[in-house]
Amino acid sequence: MTEPVMGEGRRERHKQDTRVALEDAALRRFALDGYDETSVDSIAADAGVSARTFFRYFATKDEVLDMGREERQADLRAVVAAAEGSGLAVVRAAVTELAAGFAEDRERMMLRQRAAASSPLLRGRLFDTLASWERTLALALHQRGEPHAETLAVVGIAVFRFAANAWLRDGGDISVEVGRAFDALV
Repeated sequence: MTEPVMGEGRRERHKQDTRVALEDAALRRFALDGYDETSVDSIAADAGVSARTFFRYFATKDEVLDMGREERQADLRAVVAAAEGSGLAVVRAAVTELAAGFAEDRERMMLRQRAAASSPLLRGRLFDTLASWERTLALALHQRGEPHAETLAVVGIAVFRFAANAWLRDGGDISVEVGRAFDALV
């Protein structure tokens, strides 16, 4: 068994902290000044790094909207694979778990919504993001052998989107909002 290199954990933590600082700076700038008016230089300066550092983390400034999408989608696939039951029960469990993962990100999600309102490009990016969540969920359901995987995925992400909007508007607990939305389906 190999032992971790000393400092490797600190380095990874620093990278993660820098990424989050860049995302937060960009979201604040987009919400305040608008996406089109925000430069990478201003985002980097707000985060305390150089523009060159920004481009080590993101190819384009709109990528900051992803908010850990790849990792979250991997978690979603794992929840679907391990879930008990079938059909809508699996989707409910997966979407509830997904929502719980966003519980600490309410302010960031609110900034993300405000940023998207400032730019047709960002609204399109959010549409693509939702479509990627649907594809991820549908593929995970299909791999379980779920009939109607695509329909269930669209319903699941629609419930998430509705619940997230209610949570952003009213506060409270996003997981409770997800539960209420699924309850309305039956």
